[in-house]
Amino acid sequence: MNTDRPLGATLLALGAGGIALALQLSVRTFNNDPGPKLFPIFACAILVICGLGLLLQPARDDHHSPLRREEFWRGTGMAALLCFFAVALWLVGFHLASLLATFGLYWIIAGPERRVWWCGVIYAAGVTLGVHLLFATALGAFLPRGILF
Repeated sequence: MNTDRPLGATLLALGAGGIALALQLSVRTFNNDPGPKLFPIFACAILVICGLGLLLQPARDDHHSPLRREEFWRGTGMAALLCFFAVALWLVGFHLASLLATFGLYWIIAGPERRVWWCGVIYAAGVTLGVHLLFATALGAFLPRGILF
């Protein structure tokens, strides 16, 4: 059974509902920080885009094969890495946590045949710098600071 369309509809509904809820937030900050309202809207917009992508792609007639061991461990590694990122944000702050998590995501996604450590370093630095410039510099939002440093 192809689950792309039901998943796309679910993502679209979750994203649209999340945007509607986020637009109702009224959070007053001392410096007009857009974070409490803008971040959920961005996240839900990504859900809407992914849902539309799944709904609008042509239907595939493929035979589902069982999940291979390599795919299972890749997915598990990515989930563990996102948990690591959440804890690292709390402990060491946005910059170091983002560098490490982005490098880890590159390492998992690239796979053993395409991994190059210096490409991962460049991607991690670029993503971290881009997010910093967008949110901290352009939008004036506060990025998480760690409790350790």
